[in-house]
Order: sequence, then C-alpha cells, then structure tokens
Amino acid sequence: MKRTLVLFALIMLVSAAFAQMKKDRTSAYNYWMKKDLVKAKEFIDKAVAYPEAATDAKVWYYKGGIYLDIQLSPVKAVLAPDAINVAYEAYQKAKVLDTKEEYKGDIAARLAAIGGEFFNEGISFFQQNNFDGAMPLFEKAINIGKENQIIDTLANYGSALCLEKKAAADKAFLDKAIAQYQFLVDIKMKEVSIYTSLANLYKDKGDLDKASSIINLGKVQFPGNTDLIITEANMYISTNNHAKAVASLMVAKEKEPNNVSVLYAIGVTYDLLKNDTKLPEAERTDYFNKAISSYKETIALDANYFDALFNLGAIYFNKGGDVINEASKLPFSEEAKFNKMTEEGNNYLNLALPYLENCEKLQPKDKPTLTSLKEIYMRLKMTEKFTAISSKINEL
Repeated sequence: MKRTLVLFALIMLVSAAFAQMKKDRTSAYNYWMKKDLVKAKEFIDKAVAYPEAATDAKVWYYKGGIYLDIQLSPVKAVLAPDAINVAYEAYQKAKVLDTKEEYKGDIAARLAAIGGEFFNEGISFFQQNNFDGAMPLFEKAINIGKENQIIDTLANYGSALCLEKKAAADKAFLDKAIAQYQFLVDIKMKEVSIYTSLANLYKDKGDLDKASSIINLGKVQFPGNTDLIITEANMYISTNNHAKAVASLMVAKEKEPNNVSVLYAIGVTYDLLKNDTKLPEAERTDYFNKAISSYKETIALDANYFDALFNLGAIYFNKGGDVINEASKLPFSEEAKFNKMTEEGNNYLNLALPYLENCEKLQPKDKPTLTSLKEIYMRLKMTEKFTAISSKINEL
C-alpha cells in the first residue's frame, strides 16, 4: 500500500511539473506572439529548465524562435548578447525531438536565417581583421547549409578569405587556404577573385604550373578579365620573366586603357626591366623612359596615386644620384665634364622633387619619402627646406 501511495505521489509530482512546464511554455508563446521578447524570454527560460522539457520538441522550437527574434531585435545586446548561438542550439534540439516532423519545414527555414546571421557576424569579425573569430562563424553557416542540403557559397568564400589572410602571416595555413579556394573553383562559383587568389596562393607555395593552370581556367570562365591578366603578369614578374609580364599587361591596357592599376603595373614592370644589367644599355634606357611614361599616365588619371608618384620620384632621384656619384669619380683634370654631369644629376633631382613633395602631402609620415626629400634638399642646397625636413624626421 505504501509503495502504491509513493508511486502515486511521484506521478502527481511529475504531472504537476509537466503542467507547469506547459503553462510556462504557453505563456512564452503568447508573449512571443505579442512581440514582448522580454517576457517571452523569461517564460521560455523557465520552461526549458524543467526536466520534462528534455523530450519536448515544442518548447525547444519556441525557444529557438524567441531567441532568433531577440537576435534580430534592438534589445539583443541587453537581453541576450549570445542569442544567435542559443537559437541555433535550441533548433538543433527541436529538430532531433521532432520525430513527427511537425516543425521540420519551419525549422529548416529558420536555421537558414540563423546561417545568414552567423555569416553577417563572421563578416563583422573579418572586417576587424579578427580572422580567428570569423572562421567558426562561417563554419557554422556552412554546416547549416549542409544540413539543409545546400552549399552556402558566401560562407565558404568567407572561410577562404580568412584562411588566405592567415596564410599570409603563417604558411602553415597555406594548404588549407588552397583547399578551400579549390572547392570554390570546383563548384564554379562566379567570382573572379577566387581564381586570382588561388593562383597567388599556388605561386606563394612555389607551384607556378598550378598557378598558371588556375589563371587559364579563370580566363575560360571570365574571358578578357583584367584582374586575371594582372595576376598572370605578377606571376611573370615574380619569376623575372618581365617581357611576358609586359605582353600580358599590354593586352589588359588595350581592354581598359584608363585602368590605373594596369598602367601602374606596366610602369613597375618597365621599372624592373631598366635595372636588368643583362640587357643592352640602349634597351635599358628605353625601358627607363617607358616606365616614366607609364607612371605619368597613371598620375594623369589619378593625381593622388601614391605609389605611382613615389616610384616616379624615385626613378628621377636614383638616376640623379647615379649621375652625381659617377661625376664624383672623375679626376680633377675633367672639371668641365664633372660640372656637366653634376648639372645633369641635379636636373634629375629637380624632376623628382614635385612628385616626392606630393607624396609628403599625401602621407606626411612616410619615412622613405622624407629621407629622399632630405637628400634632394641637401644636394640642391635648399637650406630652409633641408632644416625643416630634418626636424620632421627627428620628431618621428
């Protein structure tokens, strides 16, 4: 008799607890429908705390919905900063417990929305250069896509970008970045940057054949794309095949004559060729002049293109320095030649001056610019400017 009474008492307790859980669950739902997320959260948190909630699909389904709405609301930061993860875990539990598949379609749709939120938060971390924070969020979005039997290309792309940034600082991530970008290539994602990034990653790994094949594959998908041509040219530059680099860039220039990146890249390539001591002097002089023309074309289209301004100033500066240094090696008996060469060198320094002074205006604390200007002011006996720039350098 006693055992029967104890068992009856336990049944009554369980029934009462289940009734209270249902009551709190209903209250949570009602407040949720009224858009009162504060009260809805209060009651759903109570409801899921009951042991009976462990097998109840509905309570976890409600919790997922309430917390997803909190995630999308202005009160998220105060009410539940981690709402997105709570919503995700709640829906995962609801999906397992929903053996009758009563909520299957709605859970799938809401999980897709959660995947979008994970992606957005991942982007936020990525923009702050917090790649370690971004990667698990992109991974969650990817996994939600898999659960819904779709490929979340944007989340996969976000993961690839993070791995690429990690690989730039630590080569241990290089193969992972390559694998992620290769996946995007394999699914034929319509984004040219996945081909340029993957080609650059293979180049960094030293596999130039693979890099070249990726560029060629990209050219099939995006015929005549300038970014691919520039990537190819950079690969040629990295292997000192400057002639092929120029040829690639000239194709790009024909397609986009006003593309400052192409014009600048051509200038850089000519700049490198002029320093190739294996070439005849006349050819090097020709490349010197072509580099100047390309940099000037770039600046004509973008007067604030810092790198083009600096490189143009540097070409004149270095040329002037070389001529003056050669003049200093002449014997005293060749005074006339010395004076002529010194004047020529100073002329080159004068040509460099406006470009480097523009660089200083754009980036006032750039040390290479300031150091070059200091040297020019000293050589040209511009005392006041020399004193001012010397003080500025000392203050940095």
